[in-house]
Amino acid sequence: MDIKEFCLVHEFDMSKCAVAPGGGGFTMTELETSPIQFLSLAEDDFERGGLSALVNATTNVKRAIVCQLDQLLISFGYPSLRWNVPKKIERLRALGLLAPSLLRKVVNMRNILEHEYKTPELEIVEEALDIASLFVMSASAMFIPFDDVLEFSLPENAARDSSVSHITAGLNREPSRVFYTLYAYESGEYAGRCVGQCEIQSGHVLFEAMVKLSASLMLRYKVKEALSNFDTAYSQL
Repeated sequence: MDIKEFCLVHEFDMSKCAVAPGGGGFTMTELETSPIQFLSLAEDDFERGGLSALVNATTNVKRAIVCQLDQLLISFGYPSLRWNVPKKIERLRALGLLAPSLLRKVVNMRNILEHEYKTPELEIVEEALDIASLFVMSASAMFIPFDDVLEFSLPENAARDSSVSHITAGLNREPSRVFYTLYAYESGEYAGRCVGQCEIQSGHVLFEAMVKLSASLMLRYKVKEALSNFDTAYSQL
C-alpha cells in the first residue's frame, strides 16, 4: 500500500496535523575514507606550506567537500557516487539538511578551487579550509544522532471524526534501501491500537519533505517553511 492509498483508507489528512519530533538514533553511513580524514590531510598539507603542499591541500579540500556530500546522501539511500556535484547539491537542498547559506559558500568555494592549472593562493586555500571545516562539522553535528521519528497528530476536534488519531513515521536503513515506515493508530487510551502501516522509499517527494521537516524541527530553523514544503509535497500525492 502506498502513502496515498494509506491516507485514503484511514481517512487521514497529514497536512492538517500537528507535527513533533519523536527522537531516534539515525546515524550517517560510514565510508572507507571519511570527510574528516580528507579534511585532516588538507590541514596537514596547508601547515607544511609551499606550492606542492598548497596544491595537495586544494585537492583534499575538494575531496572533503564531495565526500561529505556523498556521505549525507548515501545515508538517506541515494546512489550519489554516480552523480555529478550539481546533482548532489540539488538533492541535498531538497533534503534541507544544512543551511542554504552554508551550501552556497561550499558551492562557490568549490567553483573557485576548480581551476585545475591555476596556482592556488594562500588566502583562498585558507578560506576553503575554513568553509570545508564548517561544512563537515555541521553535517556531523546533525547526526548526534538525527531525529528519525516524526509524529503526526490530528487536532482533537478532527480526531473525533476520524478512525485514526495519529501517525508515527520512523526512518529505517537496510543494506539496500532507506525508507520511512508509517504506523496509523486509532484513538484510544495511551497510544491507541496500530491499525495499519506503509512505507515511503528514499527519493519519494514526501520522503525528502519529511527529512527536511525533521532537520528543521531539530534545529528549530525555518520550521514554517519546512511545514509548507511538506504540505506542498503531500498535495502532489
